[in-house]
Amino acid sequence: DLSWQPDSEADLAGYEVYRREEESPWQRISTEQPLVAPAFHDTHVLPGHTYIYAVSAVDQGGHESGRSADAQETVPNP
Repeated sequence: DLSWQPDSEADLAGYEVYRREEESPWQRISTEQPLVAPAFHDTHVLPGHTYIYAVSAVDQGGHESGRSADAQETVPNP
């Protein structure tokens, strides 16, 4: 589960969430439309894997901000 501080821009349309593993390229994992809430549940993870996440904001004109600082999480083994 990811959550972040909401953006305060008046023309905010939503957020995009990106994920990668170590040296792999970034992949957008959020829905086709920007997320409205400042939270995301990643259901496509594997136990024992470490994932790196970043978030960007999208305005109503479709312009995307730079990505946030990386956040890293290792999924526990069952």
